[in-house]
Amino acid sequence: MTYRTLNSQLVVARYDHDYPMIVRGEGVYLYDDRGRRYLDGSGCTAAVTHIGHGDAQVADALAAQARTLAVHPTHAFHNPLVERYFERLCAFAPEGFTRAWTISGGTEAVENSLKLAFQYHRAKGRTGRRRFVGRWSSYHGNSVIALDVGGMVLRRDFYTDLMPDLHLHVSPCLPYRRPTGVSEAAYEDALVQEFADLVAAHPDEIAAFVAEPFVGSALGAAGPTPRYFERIAAICRSHDILLIADEVMTGFGRTGRNFGCEHFGTHADILACAKGISGGYLPLGAILVRDVVAGVLRQSGDPFFSGQTYTCIPLAAAVGLAVLDRIEGDGLVAHCADVGGYLKRALQSQLGDLPVVGDVRGEGLFLGVEFVADRATKAVLPAALGFSKRVEAACLNHGLVVLGARGTVDSTQGDHLLLAPPLILTHAQADELAAALRAGVVDALASAGL
Repeated sequence: MTYRTLNSQLVVARYDHDYPMIVRGEGVYLYDDRGRRYLDGSGCTAAVTHIGHGDAQVADALAAQARTLAVHPTHAFHNPLVERYFERLCAFAPEGFTRAWTISGGTEAVENSLKLAFQYHRAKGRTGRRRFVGRWSSYHGNSVIALDVGGMVLRRDFYTDLMPDLHLHVSPCLPYRRPTGVSEAAYEDALVQEFADLVAAHPDEIAAFVAEPFVGSALGAAGPTPRYFERIAAICRSHDILLIADEVMTGFGRTGRNFGCEHFGTHADILACAKGISGGYLPLGAILVRDVVAGVLRQSGDPFFSGQTYTCIPLAAAVGLAVLDRIEGDGLVAHCADVGGYLKRALQSQLGDLPVVGDVRGEGLFLGVEFVADRATKAVLPAALGFSKRVEAACLNHGLVVLGARGTVDSTQGDHLLLAPPLILTHAQADELAAALRAGVVDALASAGL
């Protein structure tokens, strides 16, 4: 059956929409109550299901730990399983990340990264360092502070009255959308100069710069120019501004490296993690911290002034360990790089003759498709068409789940898709995904009268 949310007890939903009722998952597929199968091309919402659905090894670890010890009073005790998990997390992280801390998800991971950066500067006596720099067309979570630091206008504008007008923004790095006639090198120069000018205008106010290595749902897996992060990091280092990599979507093998920032040199001081860290089997996030940053807090004598109910609990550690066992034991990072390259080529082949497809981008199994009205001019499609959502709906009819979004241009215009299937995807399933996406785009073109 389908389910109309007008009669649902959900607080928020698309009230005029009929949803298929999903009842189980297995591997890269989801199944509804009529037995219809859907390939999970978005990795849930989104880039969550790294190891696929219905994994018995992780489910068993979750059940066993729930029977043993799910939570404990963290103000009074530590736990050996949690400590073992932190050791594994730091070993999986880039060199130099020696401290870890877990919470319940991505928004908390980003917000606690910001709080840690703030406390780092306070420990150094810098009471004026209370502003953060984000980029327009980025999403860093759904709390008010995360929305404020993020620059995804379509999500943040409703809440601007709650925002303190404190944080700063620079332009995103989206090479496909650089000005006509401007080389990639010149485009990178301009963005780096914009950041340098902002820092010069606020020399004693900025605590940290926050960015996704590849921008996820807000820009459809958009990666930077080659030396962008290296040069931004150099400016940050010269002013002792911390650099926070939002790895909520790009971490844990999603881009074909352990973490997305590793494609550009290990430029970050703090990694904010979630989603694939637990594969969706438990709400889980983490921050990973360079020793030089954690050392400043230790020397101050102050604890980290944060904490939530489910901070550093054994149940999360058990799930996290089981997921890492799968990722490392099954070689999923290298597999993701291989099958992700294969899928990208398949998408380029399947979509290459469709005039509405402007760009196919991304790394590993973190890929995006940008739609345009005209390939030559890169003109956006009319917002009234809702083209990316048309593609999303059409793909569902072809047994494929994708995530359609808007805001590729100026944070408000333009259509794109994010693809982030489980890292266990095979070459044959990649072909299936690409063929279903082509069928969905063709159907969307017809329904839009294009």
